[in-house]
Amino acid sequence: MTYFCFSIKKYKELEEITQRACLHLGDGTIMLKPGLRLDFDRFMRALHATNNQNCNQETTANLNDAFFSFFKKLIKSFHFGENDDTKNSHSFLLVFIENIFSNLSKNNNNYRYSEHVQLFAQSLHIFDGRNAYEFVRLNLLGAIPDLSTLDDSLGKTGTCIEEGIFRYNILQNHQKSVGYDIAVCSEDATAVIKRVSYNSTTNTFSGFPISLKHGIPCSRQFQTDSFDELKSCFENKDKTHYLNVHMVKPLIASNPYSSSPLLLAAYGINNNFKAIDVLNRWIWMFKNARQSNVRIVAFATDCDPRYLLAMRLATGFFWKN
Repeated sequence: MTYFCFSIKKYKELEEITQRACLHLGDGTIMLKPGLRLDFDRFMRALHATNNQNCNQETTANLNDAFFSFFKKLIKSFHFGENDDTKNSHSFLLVFIENIFSNLSKNNNNYRYSEHVQLFAQSLHIFDGRNAYEFVRLNLLGAIPDLSTLDDSLGKTGTCIEEGIFRYNILQNHQKSVGYDIAVCSEDATAVIKRVSYNSTTNTFSGFPISLKHGIPCSRQFQTDSFDELKSCFENKDKTHYLNVHMVKPLIASNPYSSSPLLLAAYGINNNFKAIDVLNRWIWMFKNARQSNVRIVAFATDCDPRYLLAMRLATGFFWKN
């Protein structure tokens, strides 16, 4: 390592700095202390490395822009038919690839996703599940958001379903967007794997059978901040055997197959309910749906004797209403 010496005029403002940072030689020259020179060299190397990294990122961004521009021209050079579905698929492909190239030039904490990509990510998660979503995300860097970001976007759109909550506000929005007045409500239970999960937003544990009050599920029933109480639930309470699901299918005379059904509610049960519980729940659902401008004209379910008895008892109610 070389050390440099230099002469300096006696400026009052520099006296304190030179006294602390330099060695004073007999001929009146001063020399920067070796330790400070070493730190200075390290700083310069780090500065050059950062500058080179920025240059590389800029080069990568330019290459990405050039490649995307070439890819876009290549796609447009192919002859596509006049089918609208083909054109829409082509448009999303360009948006999807452009979003990936845009994120590759950024730090992963600064990734951004267009509206179409977010909608695609939501659909992928809903239709294929968490594992498939993570597989795609990890293998296509910068293509789709991580699960925490996805959960936030799903929550904002109202697609996150809380156990035992009937989404009549979503039903009302669905009624306005699709344009229908009457609908059929279906109810069925399916066996599920016994597992307890935790919702940090509501501080609620899901996976235990929800109690029914006059046939209506009691939402947010398992909330606790006590470890002993949670331990007692795991030891003394049975896990959910079945998931009970309520769907609403719009009835549109002009096009009966145009609209998809809406998931109204879902909650865990242990199959210990009576026909009167079903009847009370259906009447309650009918009245609340009317407040959302939807008239339920029928309930559909399987051939469980309790459901059949509830249907027979409900015949007079729906005939009058």
